[in-house]
Amino acid sequence: MPESNLDLVRELMDRFNGDDREAVLELLSEDFVAEVPPSLSAEPDVYEGHEGARRYLRGFDGLLEDVRFEVLELHEEGEQVIAELVLKGRGAASGIEVAQRVAVTNWVERGKIAHMQPFPDLDAARKALGAVGE
Repeated sequence: MPESNLDLVRELMDRFNGDDREAVLELLSEDFVAEVPPSLSAEPDVYEGHEGARRYLRGFDGLLEDVRFEVLELHEEGEQVIAELVLKGRGAASGIEVAQRVAVTNWVERGKIAHMQPFPDLDAARKALGAVGE
């Protein structure tokens, strides 16, 4: 198991990029929640629990191939970790390469990722964390 929150998020991204989708779940809490807002997706949604995480990952099937989460930088913000990353893939039908840069806030509880929320950039993620702490 990863030793720090930074290591945990780094390991999660490595597992997202691997072939074993079930390995991702080992790092997510049972009550995991991920929120994808309309500003970052044509299909915004809330993904809850391990089944929600599976549904999120299945959402790429048939649309994007070679999906990768390329970590640019990790920032420790108290107990949270913001991962600046680029979501990359290739259109399944078109073959066109796509990339979307985001900053994903990861809330860690009891050694597992409990909540993930993407933002358009690091400033927006930090601002949201500040609002949560107030």
